[in-house]
Amino acid sequence: MEPSFLSHSDAAQRNRNSILHFIKRNQPLSRTDIWEGMPISRASVTQVIRQLEESKLVLDVGVGDSTGGRKPRYLTFNGAAKKFYAFDWMSQRLFLLDLDGHILCEKSIQFDRVIKPAAFVSALSAAIREIAAQKLCPEADIIGLCLSLPGIVDFRSGKVIYAVELGWQSVPIGDSLQEALGMNVYVERLSNVMALGCNRLEHAQQATHFQLFLLSSGGIGVSSVFHHNCQHGANYMHGELGHIKTDEDILCSCGQRGCLEAVIADRLLHSGGVMTQEVLNYLSTGIATAINICDIGYAVMVGSYVDQMTPAQRDELSRLIRDKVTGPHLRELELFFSDQTQELTLSGMCAYTFDRYFSVD
Repeated sequence: MEPSFLSHSDAAQRNRNSILHFIKRNQPLSRTDIWEGMPISRASVTQVIRQLEESKLVLDVGVGDSTGGRKPRYLTFNGAAKKFYAFDWMSQRLFLLDLDGHILCEKSIQFDRVIKPAAFVSALSAAIREIAAQKLCPEADIIGLCLSLPGIVDFRSGKVIYAVELGWQSVPIGDSLQEALGMNVYVERLSNVMALGCNRLEHAQQATHFQLFLLSSGGIGVSSVFHHNCQHGANYMHGELGHIKTDEDILCSCGQRGCLEAVIADRLLHSGGVMTQEVLNYLSTGIATAINICDIGYAVMVGSYVDQMTPAQRDELSRLIRDKVTGPHLRELELFFSDQTQELTLSGMCAYTFDRYFSVD
């Protein structure tokens, strides 16, 4: 294989994006902090910061205290400089956001549970054009569209590989929307998006290895984050927790029998939607299995099943999980529940769009 080399422009772009990531992750910080924290020359850092300030992606927020010598000037990332459209399948809402997560506009779009890709593209494109016609921001500030979708998603190509809830198989939805709208389109599995949004949770901000468990009537899944990166698996199927098998003979929407999410849905149907001890036992078995495999130290649980649990039931689920993980006395395991489903999704779409648009890969 012949070695590949970055062109001068590609290297400059990577440096620019790397510095922007560093500022966003560690803000506020001075130029000296950047010089000392990154393997990039001072001259390059100075030039890049000037470019970022000119584009308003970075703001000078004032003078800090001197530690001997000239007082440093501190820099922060300015997410308000760039906007993007964001569609969340779970809430079936389209948003115009900036990269700081501020909502400029939102619109409900109700789709049938199973919708043809062409109809989805047509309806979503029309809604985006309707918002664009309001001229809420300069067109040049809009960097693309982010989709948070159920199912198995190839985030690199923007293809939905398989989504029972949508009725799609091998659908290049990213390409279709990019052709219709003429903008960048970023597609990701909805639980991965929510996992990235956990940076808004104070107790999760320092966690480098954690899992988000989406427990809902629309499906059960887990997203694993290691060193701030979502895991996707060799076939983009990491986290299909709802399809681990039980001994029950219940038909699942995937076509197999005994899947965890199908069994739980069946039990809730028979209990009139009441969260029973049996349902908590099933949920705890699935969650504890995922924790045993990945050995994370922090887990957050969200979704419609979580929303309907009483505080006592949440405590009971936590107890059951701890009882079923291997070596609980050897683990530093924190378990949390969140009712901020929408907030996590929007925050995650901001983080994901930033990472894709200002890519350092």
